[in-house]
Amino acid sequence: MIIGIDIDGVLTDDNTYRLDCMSKYCYENNLSVFDYPYAYEDKCKWSDEILENYRKQYFFDYIKNIPARRFASEVIKKLHEEGHKIIIITGRYKTQEDSDIGKQMREDTINWLNKNNIIYDDICFTFSPKTSAIREKKVDIMIDDSPRVIPEVAKIVKAFCFDNSYNINLDLPNMTRVFSWYDIYRKINEMSYM
Repeated sequence: MIIGIDIDGVLTDDNTYRLDCMSKYCYENNLSVFDYPYAYEDKCKWSDEILENYRKQYFFDYIKNIPARRFASEVIKKLHEEGHKIIIITGRYKTQEDSDIGKQMREDTINWLNKNNIIYDDICFTFSPKTSAIREKKVDIMIDDSPRVIPEVAKIVKAFCFDNSYNINLDLPNMTRVFSWYDIYRKINEMSYM
């Protein structure tokens, strides 16, 4: 099988990071704290300017230093050794741009994958909802967490929804909820025997 894997929220726990850093940023800048703590990226009703300033202060550190989820590398290695093709498909901030920031983001992302021993056959920096990259790469299963992306992905391929508070209301045909990397491994193996 060809397995597409998102980064933020799937290979990382970016929700906890966002909650921690956004609350600190609100405190330091005298902003009100979370309007919607269980929302995806729009936890606070921030202007584009405030959001951009927040990203400059915290996002670049995040992409270099956040740890990978427990057992992500181990499970992906097993899947790869068993003959599955692994494609990282990310709509990460600015990675699609041909700008200095875009180039730096792509480089930092690849360095992070290497640092965390994430094996992959290919990587796609694409726009959400990622469906063109999924079709182009002939992905069979896409593992994602975004409540904006998964409904579109589930229309064209099997979607694994990495469980989080911001996607808890998703319940779609062609979607399977997953809770950890070994849960993903078990469910992929179950699919392989069908």
